Amino acid sequence: MAVGDLLRKFKFPSKLLPKGVLRRMEVMLTNARISFSAQEWMGIFSILAVLTLLAGSLAYSNKAGVAGFFAWIFLMLIIPKMLADKRRAKVEEALPDALHHMAVAIRSGLVLESVVVEVAKADYGALSEEFDRITVEIRKGRPLKEALLSFAKRMRSPQVKRAITLLVEGMEAGGSVPDVLEEVAEDLRAIRAIQRERKSLTGQQISFLVMASAFAGPFVMGVVATLPKILAGAGYSGPLKEINLIITALSFYVVAQACAASIMMSIVMYGNAKKSLKFMIPMAIVSFGVFNLVQKMIPGMLKIF
Repeated sequence: MAVGDLLRKFKFPSKLLPKGVLRRMEVMLTNARISFSAQEWMGIFSILAVLTLLAGSLAYSNKAGVAGFFAWIFLMLIIPKMLADKRRAKVEEALPDALHHMAVAIRSGLVLESVVVEVAKADYGALSEEFDRITVEIRKGRPLKEALLSFAKRMRSPQVKRAITLLVEGMEAGGSVPDVLEEVAEDLRAIRAIQRERKSLTGQQISFLVMASAFAGPFVMGVVATLPKILAGAGYSGPLKEINLIITALSFYVVAQACAASIMMSIVMYGNAKKSLKFMIPMAIVSFGVFNLVQKMIPGMLKIF
């Protein structure tokens, strides 16, 4: 039995979740081109989360088990989103060239339906796959306009939505479709150029946020967190319990700082705080790891010196 077939047996009970949640998860998995159903996907990650909760609680601490549990739940939601975003970026990148291709083909005498089929057979990667889906819908009797608008809605991309909306409006107004396609293609190329320039200009700020929140900040907090061990080793008999509570608060602060930095990075890079989800898990893991590593290293280094 293949691993995929075995994993498909772990289905999450549909009665435990509202139909709307399962429907949204199905849409996310479809956009990400993940072959598992919503019940299968949620069942797999739920099993991993529970196992991590039990193993982490028994081997380390309840806090580690709970952290592992929520990490798997977060991955369950973020992996389809990241894959869908990656696929959307490929569609947006290929769209200007595809629109230019369509304009040239229409000027050569082809009708729009034939042009859609031609783009589906061309080498535009994810965009060709989407146009192939449009072709299948047209063959099943769906009007071209509805198939195009469904494609734009499915992509959830402002650029794709604007391009398709202008194309449909041009078709309905009886204007020159090739001219509309050319103008939209040039507009999309300009937007892509602005986005690339924005990324290059914000690279320094992003590097600073990563270094400060994932390395420098956790390092300093880790040094502070070693004080109870150092004081205990020096024979100090003061209120170490209260100090340990502060150290626990510092561990939460390190993770919160990483999450806040992820939101800032997303706003600087994309102008959208929602895209910060793909940065949060890696940033939180790195910062928490640095924080704990420093706590273990500093006392040993002091003994050596």
